Amino acid sequence: MELCKSAEEVNSLTLLHQFHSGLYTESCFVLAEGWYEDKMLHINAFGFPPTEPASTTRAYYGNINFFGGPSATSVKASVKLKQLEEENEDAMFVIASDMWFDNAEVLDKIRTMFTGYSAVPPTCFIFCGNFLSTPYGKNQIKLLKDSLKGLADIICDYPNILKSSRFVFIPGPEDPGPSCILPRPPIAENITHEFRQRVPLSMFTTNPCRIQYCTQEMIFFREDIVNKMCRNCVRFPSSSLDIPNHFVKTILSQGHLTPLPLFVSPVYWAYDYVLRLYPVPDLIVIADKYDPFTVSNTDCLCINPVRIRFVYLFPCF
Repeated sequence: MELCKSAEEVNSLTLLHQFHSGLYTESCFVLAEGWYEDKMLHINAFGFPPTEPASTTRAYYGNINFFGGPSATSVKASVKLKQLEEENEDAMFVIASDMWFDNAEVLDKIRTMFTGYSAVPPTCFIFCGNFLSTPYGKNQIKLLKDSLKGLADIICDYPNILKSSRFVFIPGPEDPGPSCILPRPPIAENITHEFRQRVPLSMFTTNPCRIQYCTQEMIFFREDIVNKMCRNCVRFPSSSLDIPNHFVKTILSQGHLTPLPLFVSPVYWAYDYVLRLYPVPDLIVIADKYDPFTVSNTDCLCINPVRIRFVYLFPCF
């Protein structure tokens, strides 16, 4: 039995048995099973709404494009894009987080990575912030411009990569920007103008950002959201070893990247739709400082590539 009572009707609540898996935070939608008696809600079981596979969603809504982009219909319905995807089985995305472009060690690793890929350039390099090792200070903007110039010098040393690979830059929470409110706008054009001229196939995006590759729908999000949700749990899971599975189940069940109250994770209300996960995408990349993980749930692959020392290779299957 599902019970819905207003706050005025319920004086107290008792949990007799168990929570189902997930990270229960304030503002989450839940299903409670139990009974209501003497202005008290007695709960036998407490859980999240079941996650709906994207195939089920499309069976009801047809080919409506929920994901975004110029097309009025979903890319899943395109026979040509599906054929193109199957013909390019070797396509690959390289994803890395916390790319400190002002750090000599990080730049050395980037050069090593480009050397390895120069013969067969990936489809896309996706670099997530923060882009500086020292996030604050009066010289932050100048330092970032100079650091991007150094990165452009490295990329230009590998002409195959420069001509063939796209570069996507997703700002981190400590990169230059107006505030910590989500979604974050791209890094300002006056900072990136020179880099974009030297690397034409580069794009500085919002955080989060959405990318379509043929028929695949992918969402990339740079935020330390796992730890933030753990800190704000109403009830922390009994085992901390399975946090990635709890986290992935929570965001997919809630259909949102940040199922937290606004005072914890503020959101521009008019752009909240950017954070929604309905229908469920094919890939979610959570670039978080939490340990790296790969979790599959409801036909959705969710990964955390973490920092530059962990470069995640994602084959576009």
